[in-house]
Amino acid sequence: MSATRMPYPTAQPIYEAMARWRDVALLDDRSLFSGEPGSTLADGEALVRDFVRRPDTGSGDFLTKLRSQLTGSPHGAVQLAAELLYIHLLIARPESVGGSRKRQIIKTVVDFRDGLHDVPGDLAGALDAGLVQTGTAFGTYRWKLFATLVEAFVSLKRLPVPERERVLADPDAFVSLLEPIDDSEGGHIQKFALEHLLFPDTFPPAISQAARAAMVKRWPDAAVGTSEPRRLANLVQELARQTGDPEQFVELWNAPWLWQWSSPSEAWERAGAWFRWFAQRVDLVAVERDYKLEDVERLRALRASVDSGGEWQPLLKRALRGTNLVDFRPANELLAWAEKDPEAVSRTLSTLWAAEPAPALDGFADALPSGVMSQRGSRLSISSFLRMAVDPTGAPVWRSRYVAAFSRLTGFRTPAPNAPDSEVYDTFLALLDLVTEIAGRHEVALRDRLDAQGLLWTAVAVEPDPSWSPAERTAVEQWRSGKKTDPPAPVRVDDVVVEGAAEPPDVSLEELAAELYLDPGFLDDISALLADRRQVILTGNPGTGKTFVARRLAAWLAGDDERVGLVQLHPSYSYEDFVEGYRPTPEGGFGLRPGPLRAIAERAEADREHTYVLLIDELNRGNIARVFGELYFLLEYRDHSVQLMYSNEPFSLPKNLFVLGTMNSADRSIALLDTALRRRFSFVDFDPRQGPVARVLPEYLAARHPDLRWVADVVDRANEVLDDPLASIGPSHFLRDDLDAALVERIWTYDVLPTLREHLYGSPEMLDQLTLDALRPSSTVEADADADDHA
Repeated sequence: MSATRMPYPTAQPIYEAMARWRDVALLDDRSLFSGEPGSTLADGEALVRDFVRRPDTGSGDFLTKLRSQLTGSPHGAVQLAAELLYIHLLIARPESVGGSRKRQIIKTVVDFRDGLHDVPGDLAGALDAGLVQTGTAFGTYRWKLFATLVEAFVSLKRLPVPERERVLADPDAFVSLLEPIDDSEGGHIQKFALEHLLFPDTFPPAISQAARAAMVKRWPDAAVGTSEPRRLANLVQELARQTGDPEQFVELWNAPWLWQWSSPSEAWERAGAWFRWFAQRVDLVAVERDYKLEDVERLRALRASVDSGGEWQPLLKRALRGTNLVDFRPANELLAWAEKDPEAVSRTLSTLWAAEPAPALDGFADALPSGVMSQRGSRLSISSFLRMAVDPTGAPVWRSRYVAAFSRLTGFRTPAPNAPDSEVYDTFLALLDLVTEIAGRHEVALRDRLDAQGLLWTAVAVEPDPSWSPAERTAVEQWRSGKKTDPPAPVRVDDVVVEGAAEPPDVSLEELAAELYLDPGFLDDISALLADRRQVILTGNPGTGKTFVARRLAAWLAGDDERVGLVQLHPSYSYEDFVEGYRPTPEGGFGLRPGPLRAIAERAEADREHTYVLLIDELNRGNIARVFGELYFLLEYRDHSVQLMYSNEPFSLPKNLFVLGTMNSADRSIALLDTALRRRFSFVDFDPRQGPVARVLPEYLAARHPDLRWVADVVDRANEVLDDPLASIGPSHFLRDDLDAALVERIWTYDVLPTLREHLYGSPEMLDQLTLDALRPSSTVEADADADDHA
């Protein structure tokens, strides 16, 4: 074990495969797949001639072009190409390239010729895992990475065997050998991968050039050496020494190191904000900690009984059935096994409590008879629960449901499908440490991993509390479903909570327009409509920036965010939620409480010198007639009053209260709104294909990310292909400070395309035209979107 070699069980077959390649193919002239003569210098030089020196710049994917390029290549060169692709793909974690896809890529090349050898079974399994989460260039620039790998192979093979042995035993000599090879357009990724795979005890598994530079910059005193790889290697060794164990693996994408050299992603920052929101509303000690410690006391009594040879079966039943931390089905399976073979269960439990975590969890899995907790999720939930008898605060219970859900929300790495229980659990503990750190950054102090587990569970899975407003419930549901929804920021309006708007900027309308990359005349038109009609609805597709512009404009018009309220409608939102209704009181019974509209209207009436704005987001998701009630009349006749339904008091809408709504035209046609409502509002369309909104993205990119101006062209081309106002892609997806080519690829793959697939269901030929590769000219691809590693 070393500071740079990954200790995880799934990593070991990868290192073994690389050692085998070194001995069989690099130091000897034999095929990695068959062991027969092959992997010769002549084979490598044929690949240089036919592939590296003859690039195919036309259309088509990598494998199609490779087949064409190797048409006249010798049999041994094509076999070598398949084996080098195996080496190329080893580094990628399954989130980037799955094991089946890796094998399919290699098999495709093997099928170029009759008689070629495919990956043997003892090597194929290593492809199911991986070491780093690769970035977009790993796929987009595969041709360049592969060319770099071919040239590295040839450079080694041209050395006499004694010199080759020396270079493959000397990390610095290997780095020097590869230095002359052109590593532009992503080629450096392959160099960094080879460095770690061939020298895992020297160089860390970091293949992102940007990440490596950030690490060296963060710890300059430790990053000493004659080359960048050596500086990084020395840095990691020094960090290991600082832990007190020079042999400890330093996972730079785990706490405490990750956010020392990098900043939390947008998804992690949002999770931290939600942690703070939940911590303010849920008593985590009373609700999430105390009962678990009571469970631990039962587990310790069980352990003592097992150790002493007492009657432990009733205590096992009590521990498993007296908690909500495990599912009853695997618990029943364990209890049935205990009844059938108590001696085996007793031995298994003793080992689980006595051994170190990794052998304990894996030993528990190995000891189970066939048919008992065969699913990893069931098995690990039970074994990790029982292990709490040993260290409840440092090693809490694991459950697949909430861990997987949160990993999806933050992009945290997930264990390989073939990972043993110990590796899955170790990944979970690393996640809890990051939860603790991001929570602390958002003013939530957690004492240990047990607190972190409780907060994580609460944020992802706790049922809505009756005290939460409908808008709060909707926001929670949206975030949990994967939408980029921030937690509500309540502003007190008397004793009624109204969702707050952004901090009002002290700027002119022209300055506000410049900040929003909009034409000042466009904002002026909306302001004029509000001054004239008092009610305006901003319409457009998701991602056009309606809500963001509405919040900023509302704050500017009101001059103080205390004079702005925000509500978000949904199908169950009612008049009682919006205007007034009876709600439970702390003393028991029900009391009449004003809703956000009445509360802000009364404040506006009492403060006629200032403007108040009520934002109604997602207006068309609610039953408008049910929510608005008698307000239809008041929206048109501000000088009149009506009797409210419950209080039976006169009520009017003051003229200094503006109502600014947003609605997604893609969710429901504006034409479906009844005529009475349409007549009372002015409608402003946020069309991403034309007008002021069409200029937002190109102007933003030109000002903030000039090297990514091609993204605006891609969006324009996509909207031309779609030719549908209800499916047009808006600019908001890409208005991010951290935007880079890799992030553009993720946004397009995971945000834009899923929506288009729903809209274009049954039209695969059109979807083929809307991939990022199809829309983006090759000359504009950003080469340094190299890799995400584990981030």
